[in-house]
Amino acid sequence: MKKKTLSVILLCLSCSVSAFADHTASTYGINEFDYEIHIKQAEAGDPEAMLIVGQCLETGTGIKKDVKEAWQWYGKVAAEGNTEADYIIGTLYRDGIGTKKDYGESAYWFRKAARNGHTEALINIGKQFEAGQGVLQDYRVAAENYWRAAERGSAEGAFRYAVMLRDGIGVEQDLPRALKYFKMAGEQNYPDAAYLAGLLENKGVKLPEKKAPRSKTLAKSTPKKTAATSTKKKTTTKKKKKR
Repeated sequence: MKKKTLSVILLCLSCSVSAFADHTASTYGINEFDYEIHIKQAEAGDPEAMLIVGQCLETGTGIKKDVKEAWQWYGKVAAEGNTEADYIIGTLYRDGIGTKKDYGESAYWFRKAARNGHTEALINIGKQFEAGQGVLQDYRVAAENYWRAAERGSAEGAFRYAVMLRDGIGVEQDLPRALKYFKMAGEQNYPDAAYLAGLLENKGVKLPEKKAPRSKTLAKSTPKKTAATSTKKKTTTKKKKKR
């Protein structure tokens, strides 16, 4: 029980470390020229341009910082069904940027983005279910979201899912699969993933055996007898000989 509690605490600590990593020009991938380049397109209703303008205003990149106006742009894009805008709004509610911190609202927006396959949203809603922030604590749902993120190529998702598999939190303990996901995260240089994979290997844990693909043997089809094919009507025609 203590081991499980310690694992959850460690994951929550890493959650708090990365909580504020979404609100910089570098993480958004924008530069000081983007506002000037995209503002006319944004005003014309282009969703991607509107998103970039919002990011510039939020971070003060190439324009005076104005989080309130950034919210307006994000809201417009989200109303158009933009998944990235849904995710960003979730981070703003989570971190209390331009609004009061509200985990219930952040969970709503993260889940909305996660339903459309947004990888970071899957991880963030997983964290909230794991910590019980704005939602009822549910390790099973957290593990499921980490797994979905991992299958989409997320190193963090793979690492978090591996920890839960290793310790049997939210899922049945499965050390071979834990090794698989630690290695998956390690291949992307996620911190401590390769080390933890090595610890499992030193204990003799091996990767799950790959199931051999089923051989597809095509059964020879024998035609079924039908009334038309099974019963041959013998017709004899008597020819009358004319003499």
